[in-house]
Amino acid sequence: MPKQDEFMNLSKMNFDVSEEQEMILEQVDRACKEFRPIEDRYYLEHKINDQTRPFFAKAHLLGLPVSRRYGDGQGADMVTYALAIERIGREGTGVRTFFSVHMALGQMTVQHWGNEEQKNRILTPATKGDAILAFGLTEPNAGSDPASLTTYFEEKGGKYQITGQKMWISLGSSSKYVLVFAYPKGRREGMSGFIVDTESPGFKAELIPHKLGLPTADTSTLYLDKVEVTKEDVLGPPGKGMSVALSGLMNGRLSVAAGCVGVIQDCLDEAVSYAGVRVQHGKVIGKHQLVQRHIGLMATNLEAARLLLLQAAFVKQKYEENPGNTELRDATDLACARAKYFAANASFDAANRAVQIFGGNGYSLENRPARHFADTRVTMIYEGANEIMEQKLALGALGKGFEAYS
Repeated sequence: MPKQDEFMNLSKMNFDVSEEQEMILEQVDRACKEFRPIEDRYYLEHKINDQTRPFFAKAHLLGLPVSRRYGDGQGADMVTYALAIERIGREGTGVRTFFSVHMALGQMTVQHWGNEEQKNRILTPATKGDAILAFGLTEPNAGSDPASLTTYFEEKGGKYQITGQKMWISLGSSSKYVLVFAYPKGRREGMSGFIVDTESPGFKAELIPHKLGLPTADTSTLYLDKVEVTKEDVLGPPGKGMSVALSGLMNGRLSVAAGCVGVIQDCLDEAVSYAGVRVQHGKVIGKHQLVQRHIGLMATNLEAARLLLLQAAFVKQKYEENPGNTELRDATDLACARAKYFAANASFDAANRAVQIFGGNGYSLENRPARHFADTRVTMIYEGANEIMEQKLALGALGKGFEAYS
């Protein structure tokens, strides 16, 4: 029998950050610190932050998950990407949404499904910030049920014409390319994905005003009236658009989870700082037990959310290295859903608790907890609403035969 201390070397679990990862994360941290006052100003003015793209392009951070073969791609693995998005998430969900859509839903989907011509044409400028990407799946009557979308395409003269409407599309008004999903006209099967140039005739984008949160983020409705694309613009195999869309959503969920972990961290930092200086009833409020309860729960949820994120990123990386492995695909799908579900809810809870610790001051958008409170509500809706995530996670435990819509 081996001695007790010999068992200590059997574990392969490793949470250390490599020197190369540390360099990337330090680069992200420096950029975020410089960007914070810019985002603060735009947020309080309730204006879309048009400095996000040029600022982070100059910092060489708009191609993190893209292979170095394309433009300014950094070739980051999924764990490094997740940690970078976590740091960006501390600056706000509006900033992080830009990265999630452009890189996770856009770049990662093109990198996985695109052919070499498409990767060179789309990813090269996208990594440099010369072309912003958006993801056009949601419609006015097709949210949690993408199979019910009504946007359609028809083939004419060797080309395709796409007609329909997309709604709640982040970066819709500022993108150069949108990944649009549509059915063949008159059919409810054979969905395909297309790379649509937003400068094409028949394409129109309108900003959605009066949102609850995310004032610095571009959220738009898209209108397509016989927008023409070529066969070179079909993303993935024709008729496999649902698979393309679902893989994009999986990428997006990992990114949302990462950003939400960053929100929890920022809320905790703000709450701890405030609790150490705010005096009530003759002592700093950090010494009051009920305030300590809020902080203890936030700190625990932070660690739990981060561990779920790291697990999801690790499994996702294994799947990226073995894209034909369906077991890894399913495991990744569940891991990303689990991380997104927990982190989204925990981030809203952390923002709520931070607002409570700040008291009346927490109700002012001058303070970060109020902004996180308004912004994180959407994370329990987009990239898979809570109810859909709960069903997915339950099905993962119950197994086939328990599908809610079968």
